[in-house]
Amino acid sequence: MEDYDIQTPTAASSNSVRQEWSVLAVFERDGRLLRAVALIAVLMNIPYGVYVLYPFALFSTWVHESCHGLAAIVTGGRVLWLKVFPDGSGLALTETTGEAHKVAFVASAGYCGTAVAGGVLLLFRRTGRGARIGMVGVGLAVLISCGVLVRNAFGLVALVSIGLLLVTCGWKLPPRFVGEVYAVVAATCSLNAFTSITVLFDTEPFSIAGVVRQSDAQVVADELWLPYWFWATLWILLAVFMSSIGFFCAIEPGSEPPQSGRKSYLSAWTNNRKSETNKEELAEVLPQAEVVWQLPT
Repeated sequence: MEDYDIQTPTAASSNSVRQEWSVLAVFERDGRLLRAVALIAVLMNIPYGVYVLYPFALFSTWVHESCHGLAAIVTGGRVLWLKVFPDGSGLALTETTGEAHKVAFVASAGYCGTAVAGGVLLLFRRTGRGARIGMVGVGLAVLISCGVLVRNAFGLVALVSIGLLLVTCGWKLPPRFVGEVYAVVAATCSLNAFTSITVLFDTEPFSIAGVVRQSDAQVVADELWLPYWFWATLWILLAVFMSSIGFFCAIEPGSEPPQSGRKSYLSAWTNNRKSETNKEELAEVLPQAEVVWQLPT
């Protein structure tokens, strides 16, 4: 009589699992982000491509100006209003107690805060739930700011539209498309310092809606002891660092917390029923298999 061994697959130990960094592996893990960056790069260099990116540019401006406002509040001051204009520029009217380090902190918060926000958003790009919650959360934040701080007609119309669009996309789109849109939003925010590099290194005063002002880097240079190009370079390096953190340290789908509430109970009940069904089918098959295995040679 021959012996028949039943071989069952065994999960590999965590020590034997090694993350591959081949081009194909990276594209499989981060296809959304790579497609988003490629799309942004292409659209920025073709006729009328900037019009496709226009809503995302306005969103980045909103993040930039909101970070100025948050910095003013953190340093004991206040933000009076935010404005976003049709050319993609924006203004935040803030008040501080006037100390040089506080003025410099508020001025630097625009690019620094946008880089940090973009890096944090990138961390959750691989998780379906993170992308969905991120889209809805950011959309609600935009809508709340419109009711509290935004004070010009164009800014209200544009930002309310963007906020509603983000909430709707995060709520209604299928998981795959939510991830794609979320990746573009996160990448646009993270790359804000790069897309505004000419403004960063501009030393000449310029006008925004009739308000003459200097670049954020020049404001910091006027308050502190280092030249404007030092601060502009430092902010670009921060943007590179945060983008790298968001790219290489993304939270994996398997690390998402389990669902809670009624849906989780339904899922557990369904899994238990499947397990019981599998056991019943296995009990019916095993006696038949045993007869076959014991046939004499």
